[in-house]
Amino acid sequence: MVSKIIKFLNRDLFTMNQAALVLAVFSFLSQVFGLLRDHLLASLVGPSANLDTYYAAFRIPDFMYNSFGVLFSVTVLIPFIAQYVEQEKQDGHNGAFKRFLDSIFSVYMLGMVALSLVAFILMPWLTRIVAPGFSGMEHVHLVLYARIMLISPFLFGLASLLSSFAQVQKKFFAFAIAPLMYNLGILLGIIFLRPMLGTVGIVIGVAVGAVLYFGVQVPTLIKLGKIPHFKLDIDWPIIKRVMTLSLPRTLSSSLNNITFIIIGAMASLLAAGSISIFQFSYNIENTPLLIIGVSYAVAAFPTMTRMYAAGDKKELLNVLYRTTRNIFFMCIPASLLIIVLRAHIVRLLLGAGVFSWNDTRLVAASVALFALSIVAQCMELLMVRAFFAIGDTKTPLVINSWSTIVTIGSVVALLFAYHDLPFFAMFLNDLMRIDGTLGASVVLLPLGFSIGETINAIALWHAFKKKMPVTKTDDRVLLRTILHMIGAGIISATVAYVTLSFVGTSVNQARFVGVLLQAVVATMTGLAMYGIVLRALRNEDILMFIETARSRFWKQKPLVVQEQQEL
Repeated sequence: MVSKIIKFLNRDLFTMNQAALVLAVFSFLSQVFGLLRDHLLASLVGPSANLDTYYAAFRIPDFMYNSFGVLFSVTVLIPFIAQYVEQEKQDGHNGAFKRFLDSIFSVYMLGMVALSLVAFILMPWLTRIVAPGFSGMEHVHLVLYARIMLISPFLFGLASLLSSFAQVQKKFFAFAIAPLMYNLGILLGIIFLRPMLGTVGIVIGVAVGAVLYFGVQVPTLIKLGKIPHFKLDIDWPIIKRVMTLSLPRTLSSSLNNITFIIIGAMASLLAAGSISIFQFSYNIENTPLLIIGVSYAVAAFPTMTRMYAAGDKKELLNVLYRTTRNIFFMCIPASLLIIVLRAHIVRLLLGAGVFSWNDTRLVAASVALFALSIVAQCMELLMVRAFFAIGDTKTPLVINSWSTIVTIGSVVALLFAYHDLPFFAMFLNDLMRIDGTLGASVVLLPLGFSIGETINAIALWHAFKKKMPVTKTDDRVLLRTILHMIGAGIISATVAYVTLSFVGTSVNQARFVGVLLQAVVATMTGLAMYGIVLRALRNEDILMFIETARSRFWKQKPLVVQEQQEL
């Protein structure tokens, strides 16, 4: 059994669509576990000061990973590793590569251990920044939870560092399964430890999940024989090269985390449960982001990197435009259907136990406002990697910096407008159907976030086009395709909305089964209409999606793969 599992984890993937599909499947399974996690948290704890404390505890560890762990992340190391792999093929030895791995590993261990110790000591003061609205026992618990969670950035960064080589070798399975294991650990904490230890049991589950996240990737590394060793004899010139390249990337990556820290700090000053409402809605909206955006961005990055290294900018653009079409193809119906079905989604995923109708309305409204930027968030993931692939780290850093300012400025402006302009508050409450709810101002947080993300994605796209030989024909073809998808998406969302009303007269909407049946029928009807309209428009993406979904890639042989299809 163990040998079969290891063999499965070590399978090769040979095309970008295969890798994206595998990553998407396991991302979906991970999100199922994640949504089950949220359901248990919502029904057992509910949006409250206690749950706010749990979510706020993630901020410092997450920031540590995004500010130091990604210095040695996949996107940084893959170009270096690809070069060493080519040298191995030519020279027939791996001495330089081994020294590279040992040096990177040693610097990471020294840096992360030191950073973790400092964060552990300063946690009482750091938590005042991320949650200024907390006091008394809330702050005491926040410090304890955040200290326990410090194991997460250490293991996440280590796993990202070590999995880089596996991804270059087209071994994506262990990397894809890791998030599933992380959510499994949290579920174990909720189910088995929370009844005995309370919320701290859930926090311990987070630590267990981090251990599982790292552990599942070890067999692949052992099989590849690329286990690094800690050594004080560090190759500092190569470390300097990596740092020079990765520092702007790290700053760019940490900006999004800074945005969440600031928004979370604002939420701590609003009504109790606001942090939980924001996090629940983001987690729901984050499902298509992880399944679609991350899957395609991760799968496309090695190909774009290799195309640029080979000087083939035209093929790089082909990969970028194809991936962009795939993202729009999946994200447009996902975004519109989430908006239409937002209340049903929240009721099905979270509506149980102590999770009230007031909570349901606020989370549903927040989910819809987050969903406005699903396409933009997915495109941001792709475009940042596209810049990294061509060795440009400055441009995304500058654009993301301005985007952070725009996002925070939008949230602040919306909060002031909501409290100072009654007509704006009435309009938003009526539009989002949250009139009369307690703590309704929390919905301004996802709205401001979506505004910033949309502006950021547009800016990244236009900036990248200026650096590459893009033709007007390429843009016209892409624009026409996207307009087809938008039109089909609007029609499918309309059909889904009508279906909701039709099915609603035949089921008991007060019961879980009735709500589920109504949502499933509406979703399937909407998606069917989306496919029908695109087929009528002779859209290539729907045909390619069907072909990829039908392909039995686990039985394909590498000999039949063409160069332009490789990862």
